Formats: sequence, structure tokens, C-alpha cells
Amino acid sequence: MNQSGITVNDLLRLPVLKDAKVISGREGLNRSVQNIDIMEVPDVEGWLREGELLLTTAYSIRHDLSLLTKLVEKLSHANAAALAIKPERYLHEMPQEMIEVSNKYKLPIIQLPVGVPYIDITNAVMEQIVNKHAALLRRSEEIYKKLTTLVLENSGIQTVADNVSEMIEAPIILLDKQGKEIVSSPKNAKLENFTHGKDWDITVDKERVGKFLIEKEYLDDMDKICVEQARLVFSLELMRRKTAADTENQLRGNFIEELLAGIFLPQEEVVNKGRQLGLDPEIMWEIIVVESTNIIEDDSPFLKDISRLVESINLPNANKIYTQKQGNRLIILSAFSYQPVLTKDTNELWMEKLVPFMNKYTDFRVGFGGRSLLWEIHLSYLEARNSILIGSNLNKGKRIYFYEEIEIFKLLLDSTDHVNLDVVIERKIGKLIQYDKENDSDLVKTLFYYLSSNGSLKETAKQLYIHRNSVKYRIDRIKEIADITLDSFQEKLLYYFCIFFHNFKGS
Repeated sequence: MNQSGITVNDLLRLPVLKDAKVISGREGLNRSVQNIDIMEVPDVEGWLREGELLLTTAYSIRHDLSLLTKLVEKLSHANAAALAIKPERYLHEMPQEMIEVSNKYKLPIIQLPVGVPYIDITNAVMEQIVNKHAALLRRSEEIYKKLTTLVLENSGIQTVADNVSEMIEAPIILLDKQGKEIVSSPKNAKLENFTHGKDWDITVDKERVGKFLIEKEYLDDMDKICVEQARLVFSLELMRRKTAADTENQLRGNFIEELLAGIFLPQEEVVNKGRQLGLDPEIMWEIIVVESTNIIEDDSPFLKDISRLVESINLPNANKIYTQKQGNRLIILSAFSYQPVLTKDTNELWMEKLVPFMNKYTDFRVGFGGRSLLWEIHLSYLEARNSILIGSNLNKGKRIYFYEEIEIFKLLLDSTDHVNLDVVIERKIGKLIQYDKENDSDLVKTLFYYLSSNGSLKETAKQLYIHRNSVKYRIDRIKEIADITLDSFQEKLLYYFCIFFHNFKGS
């Protein structure tokens, strides 16, 4: 705590200084006196301290009075309190230049009364300073006990803020590190009205977690004590909140991992646990999987940016959004207050945020699952992952995939568990598959992208990173080798599904 002393004006009211005269620098009489010293040598620059009252007879500089002017400048630069001179023995008049500099820097020069020993002055001044410090320390302890008791009794941060505001007699606001309001007192206090506000950082474990603002132009010693104690108790309160939030996040994360893994839990247990951890079981949940080619580190710019993106999403009828990191995946859980299917408007809101993000980061893909109840949320998770798996094979040029777009392909793949399609696949594209194996070529892949782009040579070339003439040559070779025609929609659809099932066989 930076405890201020008493002012120069206060000292002049002491009996021992009742006959002292202010020669110049009257505008600085409110300077704070924190200590007192006596000048015995001409070079005191390295000894001067903030808030110092310097006593001197000017004996050490009596032969060069211009040094008095320099002494006043040095005192001002050190933010000292005042210069007190006994002039009767060695200094018969005050240099005019010294007086002008004193007025310029608003640093008081005091003429001490004749015959008063230094010891009487120093004893009287130090007694005042010590007494005031003792009073401030007692008051500081009282404030600390009162505020910390509120925190320890879990009275709530609003009660703490109200007490701090009452002590300082000014509105206050506590902001988090993103600049969002945590609490204010009075409750209707607005940040934009803090035109004369002062602010201090709030830290927890050497990390800045918030900012404390007071709308008050001048703070006296007691206000400063309140500020320091308020910062301390706000740090304690935010640390307590952080610990509670970290514990809740860890428990919620473990619970979400169980749900995503499809571990069987009785519905009643999911409902009760979900309510305790803020996961409402009465509403619908949607899983979004953000998958990167690299492990997502906790402090990576990618994670920070995607987290900010998620926070900026404002979906209609969405209650909460949670995130969960899994290696190279970020799992996003969106809660919706009603049960409609995923709407185009919702898709567009995500696309609006994700597309610019893709320009910065090129090594991630996003899959959207459907909506489900909390105890069936693993189904939405599987849908989101299948969206990426199937969608990226259907169109590797895209990086955002919705389950509703690939749902029919997933159903067809599931049907292969009961229907043997190998015979049909061999009959239709067997020769192409064999040719690719023997010649290390990509005719099957070329035909797939040619069909998926509705016969566009340009789009197929883009997907395969080759020239369109090369695509045309490959299509001619495909027709020749496999003896196929692609004249009708039914033929194209049949070959498309055969290649699709071949690509995903065993996946």
C-alpha cells in the first residue's frame, strides 16, 4: 500500500511551525509529506525521495546561491514535498530566481522560525506522519476484515461491490478481461458515464482477469486504501469463481465425453446430471465437429480464434453453446429451446462466420450433426463426424458439411451390411479398378468426380489438379477400357453409386 503522509498545509498548523512563513510555491501546499531529512552536503540529488520535506540552513552552498535554484528543480523532479530553510545565519535573502522556479514547479519554500531546533521540527513532523500511518493501517485492517468476511461467507459479489462503493462514496464497475461487466454498484451504473473514472487491473496467479473502475476524480488516503483492499477481495472472489468454474467445466467435460462415447447411462441419471452441470435435458442438442489436420493446442491461435468465433455466434432460439477439445477436434454443443430440424437460416449464420475463418486457416473441416435429446447426443456426434468423412470424399473442394446433405449416402452404406453389392461393383467398374492397380492410375477417381460434377471437365480438372484436356483423355480411356456409356441419367447414377460404395468399402 502506498500510504500518503500529511500535507504541507497540515504541518504549518503544528505549534512548532506556527511562526513559519511560506515564501513561494503556495499552489503546492497540498503536497504530501511522507518523510523528513536534513541537508548537510551540496550534492543531495541521489538522496532525494518522493514526499520528502528537506530542512537546510544553506550552509553547504552558501558560497554559490545559484545552487538553491538547482536544488528546487531537483526536489521538483523527485516529487518532493517542500524545502524548509533557516536563512538567518548563512542566507540573508532568498534569491529571486529560486522563488520564480519554486512558483513554476509549485514546490513550497518555507522560512523556518528563528531559534527552533531541527529536533523539535523533526519530532513533531514524524509524530504526525507515524500517527496518520497507524490510523490508516488500522482502518485498512478493518476494511480488509469486512470485505474478506463478505467473500468467505459467500455473500455475493454484488454485496461486496455495494460495500466498496459505499466506502469510496462513488460508483464502481468490475469488468472481466474481455471488457464485459461482472458487477456494478449502483446496479444501474453505466460504463459510458465514467468520464472521470480511474481503473486498476485485477490479477489472479499473475494473470490479468479483470479491471476495476471508479468514477471519482480525486482519491484521498482512505479511498486509496479502499481501492487496494477492494482489488484484493475482488481477486479472491474472481479466483473463487474461477476455481468453481474450472471444476464445473471439468465435470461437465467428463460427462460430455461419456455422452459422446455412447456409454450407456440410465436416462434418469443423464437428466439429473445434465441439470446439475447446466446441460438442459428438456431441449434439443446439436453437435458440430471442427476437425484439424494437426493437434489443437490449448494456447494455439487457431483455438483462440475459433473460440472467439463461437462466442460471436448468435443463433435464433439457441440457449447455450459449449466447446470440448479432443486432440485434433473441437466439439461444439449447441442447445436449442425447440425441436425443428436444422434450418437454412441457421446454416447461413454459421457459414457467414466460418467462410472468412477459412481464409485464415486452411487445415480444418467442419461437420454438422442433426439435433437430438441429451441422452442420445452421441448420435448427433456420429452424424457430424460422418458428415466430414463422407462429405469430404464426395466433394473434397468443400470444407463445411451438413449431415442432411449426406444422410442418404450414410443410409445406403448401412444397407451394405445386409446386401452384397460386390457383384454389381465388379461388373460395372471392375475393369477400371484392375487397370488402376496395374498402372497406378486414377481412372476410378476421375470418373467419380466427373459424375459428381455433372460431366463438367473444368470442375473435374479442378478437383484432380490436372488440365481439362487430361480429363477428356481419361474419360475417353474409361469408356474404352470399361466399355461403358454415360448417355442416360440412370447409367450415370449407377456408376456413381458403384464407385461410392467401392471407395467406402470397409470404412
